[in-house]
Amino acid sequence: MSVIKYPNVRLYWSNTVGFQPIKDIMTVNRFETIRRFLHFNNNEKHLPKEHPQHDRLHKIRPIINHLNEKFALVPMEQRLSIDEQMCATKVAHFMKQYLPNKPHKWGFKLYVMCSVKGYAHKFEIYTGQENERLPDEPDFGPVGNVVVRLARGVPRHINHIIYFDNFYTSVPLVTYLAKQGIYSLGTVQSNRLVNCKLPDKKTMMKKSVPRGTYEEQMTEFDGIDVTAVTWKDNKVVTFLSSYVGAEPVGQVERFDKANKTRIKISCPHIIKEYNAHMGGVDLMDSFIGRYRIAMRSRKWYLRIFYHLLDMTVINSWLVYKDLKITEANSSVLNLCHYRLELAEVLAKVNNSFELCNKRGRPSTSNSVEMEI
Repeated sequence: MSVIKYPNVRLYWSNTVGFQPIKDIMTVNRFETIRRFLHFNNNEKHLPKEHPQHDRLHKIRPIINHLNEKFALVPMEQRLSIDEQMCATKVAHFMKQYLPNKPHKWGFKLYVMCSVKGYAHKFEIYTGQENERLPDEPDFGPVGNVVVRLARGVPRHINHIIYFDNFYTSVPLVTYLAKQGIYSLGTVQSNRLVNCKLPDKKTMMKKSVPRGTYEEQMTEFDGIDVTAVTWKDNKVVTFLSSYVGAEPVGQVERFDKANKTRIKISCPHIIKEYNAHMGGVDLMDSFIGRYRIAMRSRKWYLRIFYHLLDMTVINSWLVYKDLKITEANSSVLNLCHYRLELAEVLAKVNNSFELCNKRGRPSTSNSVEMEI
């Protein structure tokens, strides 16, 4: 249904314009009954709001825990990025957030840690009540603690690098991760760099300061070397890192409005490093956006379930691609054909059950198919 889209779910079973492969699997009444009674947790065990252990995501908690366990089984790449993701919905719910910079502005907010290729290793759904931390973890506020929680599964002291934006970056967080053996790099708000000698925005945005101008400051904080670089492009942007600085300075092309030509301006290495590896979560967003489950529901947890199902399919496709690349002369299915094939195989599972339950001697091919 995410690939072949109809404006209404019931149209897939229509006598005139229906979609035969879906009609062959089950009736519309069976499908709607399953969707109506789909639950993931025991509502009787849901603690009341006044209880200190009250969980706002109780209805879908088993799915979240199970998927996080499974996603974590895939070995992590060296470079990881943390960012927000939006599960778009129009359902009325108090946990719904507004993110003005996202294409879908309203929905449930997720914090996701992805690889450069877009594989989601860990995620957390924002409810407004997460601020749990382990006894040995320092408190960096609600936002910094998100990074600490997501980074719990990252192996220590083997040069992993985490990238994040100015929503998360702070000097204490960067130094804490460095002490844990995890390097980091992120854009940073200038008011979080206390006693830093970098020029302010007003000075940098003067016309006398040419585009491509940068300044670098280094310091030792809590025994860790950190570097802050500010660079002027269309706007002024500041970066903070525990492993990379401005050198070696490269060049990038930009369009000069005054002379109406393309000019080359200097670009510190830290900017290229950030731009090359920060986009993992956005890549996952773009994969989900191509073929997302568009079914509407008044139940808020079903909308989250569909989103997590999409995420799981993308993750499995990325693992499949990685395995296919290692094989010689193998053709790789694109996302559209992968989803279609996955749906077809899952639909056949029940049929192979029937094949296996035939009377007489069981066929070996049927049992092998069931195992696969």
